[in-house]
Amino acid sequence: MTPRNPRTHQRNPSAQIQPSDNYDSDIPFPLPPETLTPQRTNADLNLSVLQRHLPSTTAIVSIAPYAVVYLFTSTPQTGAQWEKSGIEGTLFVCRQTPASPGYGGGGERYSVVVLNRKGLNDFICPLSGDIDFEAGYIILRSPRDEDGEENIWGLWIFEEDEGSSTAGMREVNAKIIRDCAARAAGNVSVDV
Repeated sequence: MTPRNPRTHQRNPSAQIQPSDNYDSDIPFPLPPETLTPQRTNADLNLSVLQRHLPSTTAIVSIAPYAVVYLFTSTPQTGAQWEKSGIEGTLFVCRQTPASPGYGGGGERYSVVVLNRKGLNDFICPLSGDIDFEAGYIILRSPRDEDGEENIWGLWIFEEDEGSSTAGMREVNAKIIRDCAARAAGNVSVDV
């Protein structure tokens, strides 16, 4: 009988790899400062998010940390009442690129945007015309839709007592929204 060859059994081939002290990589460590991504401010981040929802946005004029959108409805059965629209979140007053001269002028454009924390539908309302401020609500009228309907919206902005960062937030934003609507209508020149 022929003698058998002894088998060498290698249970784990990776165990035979010797660690190296000089790890080779394409990227030197530590990274030089010029290759690091620049830090973006909150304003830059907010603007980039808004531009995904409303690409014509060029600047943020004002921010309110929390707002709720109400819709004014009037039916013969229920009468006139305010109903929550289901939209609540951060409110932004945005400057947009001017309209093309062939499409309604070339004047300034502004919008109110509420990024909804409760759903996928955000509130975007172009500013023009009259803005009212009554009983703590900023009242907007949206332009007529394809059915000829004009919606009336109420914006309630959260604010805390004096001494907090949100104190007076309703009145400040109501004034800014009024001023921006007047600029968009071409009635007034206001520095924003």
